[in-house]
Amino acid sequence: MFKGSIGIIMIILIVASVFVPVDIPYAFNSTAKVYPLQQWVIHKRADGSLVSTLHNHKTGLLKDYASYQFDRGDIVNIQFNPNQIAQSKIDSGELIATIQSNLLNGRMIALENERAIERANLLRTEAGSKPEIIKQAKEELRLAEQELEIQKLKIARAKKMLDEGLLARAEFENTENAFKQAKNALVVAKEKIQVVTTGDKPEEIAYIKSRIASIGNQLEFLETSTSNYNIFSPIAGRISYETGTDGDRMFVSDTTEHILIIPIKLRDRDFIGKNTVIELSILGQDTLVPAKLLGVNEKVEILNREVVVLAKASVNGNIPGLASGMPVKCKVTCGAVKPLEYLKRSTNLELK
Repeated sequence: MFKGSIGIIMIILIVASVFVPVDIPYAFNSTAKVYPLQQWVIHKRADGSLVSTLHNHKTGLLKDYASYQFDRGDIVNIQFNPNQIAQSKIDSGELIATIQSNLLNGRMIALENERAIERANLLRTEAGSKPEIIKQAKEELRLAEQELEIQKLKIARAKKMLDEGLLARAEFENTENAFKQAKNALVVAKEKIQVVTTGDKPEEIAYIKSRIASIGNQLEFLETSTSNYNIFSPIAGRISYETGTDGDRMFVSDTTEHILIIPIKLRDRDFIGKNTVIELSILGQDTLVPAKLLGVNEKVEILNREVVVLAKASVNGNIPGLASGMPVKCKVTCGAVKPLEYLKRSTNLELK
């Protein structure tokens, strides 16, 4: 009976299309998902690593990716800028967070001490054993010995507090680094006493200078690495947060424009063109809001048991009631067609 009814309707529409040539607008509804124009994500994973990504939803490109991996056993402190994360919006280029690595800091201290020793060697070759140089070196040795005794007391007290659970591991590492620095400073002072009282061959000056330059290059590389641990927002936008089992995320979303991803049934794909009209139905808005079609992805997907392709559209970001992440109903109008064509599209049938 149902098939017979469809047949009767089709005959009526065929006759109507001949004698009453009225065009019928062909449209269908879909539910789009709203995305920001751009979104920057900082993901602090459960293993302590940090990943930042910058997505452009209009172009579909991943514009930037950065991963911060740390050595096993390293104590890493990630400090977010409280002046920025307390706000709901930030500007492009603002400092968001700073990462501090104890292993990196310790390596820089060691290189600074190496350079100091080489500079003492250079001083020996250039200054010889002048009495005023020797007197100054002896005073530096006395101060270095005094500082080491102070640091010995501090490290002993810090170790006891750490064992009793009264001191954070990171604070203990800072005290330990200061103790190591004091020990190295004493080595430098003793070396200086030795080198200012002996002579060296003039040809060794070039070698010592090259060693100082090499250490300087290593320090410059580590300082560059440290500066890379200052994380700045690449875009302006709104800040939001998300906590999950795989770690914490901070989002900065550029909502100057909203991007809509609209599922289109495969059977309707070929009807989408440059004259297609897309209108959004937003809660609180009395009228439909127009959107601009950007394109249709050729990839075919399965969504809610329907074979679809994904269309992309854009709409102004200053529309009340429209927010990133929300679903929104939309009407897609593909133009007016004859009654028979309308019937074929609506029922997905073909006349043989």
